[in-house]
Amino acid sequence: MNPMKRLTDKKTIRKRILQSLPIALAAIVVVIYGLSFLPRSAVRMERSVALVEGVTYYELRADGRPVAWFKRLGDSLTLDGLSLKADSSVMTRFYATGCWVDRYPFVPSCRGTLLVANGDSADAGRLSAAGGRLRTVLRREAARLASAAERLGRVTEEIDYYMRVHNVNDDGFNVMAAYSEEVKAARLRADSLSAALARLGSAGRLDVVRRTKYAVLLGDTAGGVRRVECNVLTADGRKPFRLLQTADRRTPEGASSLYLHQWLTPSPAAGDSLVVASVPGCTLYGFNPAEARAAVYAGTARGAMRHDVPPLLAPDGSPVFTGDGRLAGFSLRGFIVKPSFFGFGFERLFK
Repeated sequence: MNPMKRLTDKKTIRKRILQSLPIALAAIVVVIYGLSFLPRSAVRMERSVALVEGVTYYELRADGRPVAWFKRLGDSLTLDGLSLKADSSVMTRFYATGCWVDRYPFVPSCRGTLLVANGDSADAGRLSAAGGRLRTVLRREAARLASAAERLGRVTEEIDYYMRVHNVNDDGFNVMAAYSEEVKAARLRADSLSAALARLGSAGRLDVVRRTKYAVLLGDTAGGVRRVECNVLTADGRKPFRLLQTADRRTPEGASSLYLHQWLTPSPAAGDSLVVASVPGCTLYGFNPAEARAAVYAGTARGAMRHDVPPLLAPDGSPVFTGDGRLAGFSLRGFIVKPSFFGFGFERLFK
């Protein structure tokens, strides 16, 4: 064959290959994107969820420095469980169903990322109200504590009188002695807290922040529970969902993360079959995390993006699938929140 012709043929082949590369790459992308829509089996649905443990408390700060802690903000803006120490007495432990998710719609990008319902959002209004008139709240709390200390002082006097006219051999003496120590300790706490709050009047800036720490609870090889600390990626307490990530940025073996597509997602109509994956009962009082197991439950769409699976079986944050295993969204107070709610790459949770 003519050497010049061979050279021309090679150039033609190379040109055709280069011209077809974009088409081939586009075809590969389309195939990968199509595969990300494949329905999930019940086993994969169960593996998409995990039990998340949260610990929350409030921090009272003066000029940016923490000075006191409390357990909850009451409806009338009372500082329930106020303490001068950040110990277990001011912390509330709760559990939630978390869902392993990929950051981007069709690229494996989980890296230990979890979507979880944000229990803090209900307190955002009270926290904002307290911050707007914090000095008034603290003066009222200091007065309440001073009144409590005065009342406990009168109780102490009555107990002291009983102790003076009775001796250790009398029935009930030891019980009264123990009660006396409890009352004196309570009075001391009330006095200390009242004085500490009164001193805050001279602070230039006062504020209250809510602290929430998360961990995902995973089974270990010995049949026990392993805690993996999580970082909060989207900390805005007003959003109904939060994005977490394991501290080591690793997705545990066996977990099956979900792609959150922004388009072509199903919108279940009334009467359509649904499947919810969750850690059932995790929001109930007395829930035992050692006995927690992920499971799937059948349900039905009620129309207007609602479902009929009870909260016991569909805690907020649980993924909701169509009857054939396609992701429809996430349960929130009986509604189905579609993946498009979060935006591409969860951008709307970061804003």
